[in-house]
Amino acid sequence: MPEPLEVVSGAHAVIVRVIGRLDAKSVPALLARCAEVRANGRNLIVNLSRVEFIASSGVGTLLSVAEEFRKAGRTVRFASPSTPVLTVIQLLNLEPFLPIDANEQDAERAIPA
Repeated sequence: MPEPLEVVSGAHAVIVRVIGRLDAKSVPALLARCAEVRANGRNLIVNLSRVEFIASSGVGTLLSVAEEFRKAGRTVRFASPSTPVLTVIQLLNLEPFLPIDANEQDAERAIPA
């Protein structure tokens, strides 16, 4: 089974690629990594292209991360949401609360230098 997160450093942000399920089991690892990025004063891109399933705990986590970064004066972008993720976001009308980009490159460009 692959690791649930891949972390790489981009030009303007740390990129966290979520793999597999975004549920109660995987959320703590994502929250810890996001808190670390925020504590280090970095911006964040969360790539959701390889998320096969998102539970309510995953949706809550995305909203929480977006709010925490906003309060900290940092930027978070959500890149390449998979069909399951995008479907849930659209069904819940969460687009205004989650800055979504088509890919990591667009997300990088959307982050202030």
